[in-house]
Amino acid sequence: MHISAVIVAAGKGSRFGGTKQFHVVQGIPLLVYSIMSFEKNRKIDSIILVVPKNKIVFMKKLIRKSKLKKVKKIVSGGKRRQDSVLKGLAQVKAQRGIVIIHDGVRPLITQSLINKGIALCKKHKAVIFGIPVKDTVKESKNHRVLGTVPRNNLFLIQTPQFYDTKLLKKTIKTALMSREYTDESAILEAQGIPVHLFKGQLNNIKITRKEDLKFLKKLL
Repeated sequence: MHISAVIVAAGKGSRFGGTKQFHVVQGIPLLVYSIMSFEKNRKIDSIILVVPKNKIVFMKKLIRKSKLKKVKKIVSGGKRRQDSVLKGLAQVKAQRGIVIIHDGVRPLITQSLINKGIALCKKHKAVIFGIPVKDTVKESKNHRVLGTVPRNNLFLIQTPQFYDTKLLKKTIKTALMSREYTDESAILEAQGIPVHLFKGQLNNIKITRKEDLKFLKKLL
């Protein structure tokens, strides 16, 4: 079974104030932390990187310098996240197996989470992880509260996400791509395909703002 990882890191980082995926923490760019997690895992066969077009040459040099052998392709991203995922997925040549989609700015994924996701994906074909919402959730408009949303069944979704390769390729091919999707599971949901959700890890944080770096450095 061929297992591929597509790491999406083509964002502009507007809330961060720059391309956060290349921000150096303790001598290593954030994106490289994510790559290294998959590089170390014995079950991963290949890694595809999706980065801004003007960073492709830089990444090729960095991959050689870091001796990351599983990175097989580096491609430029699209306008939206789903466009970038589509371009990365097109580089996965295996028609069968598992494809893992991961945000390049989640640098703290563990080997146990990767292994758990692969095992669950073999059974369920579409597997995501999330953290239960603890705070009270309100819906509002123009500063006026419209109502309180029951939080019992609400989760904050993380990456990596795990999919049967054939299923994800087929689903994306037939998806209404004019619509915006915030993650790949939403594409499957839109077509009525079951997605299975399991509890994720609290430390699997996404670097969104510069304040997040303080927490990251403590964890590292």
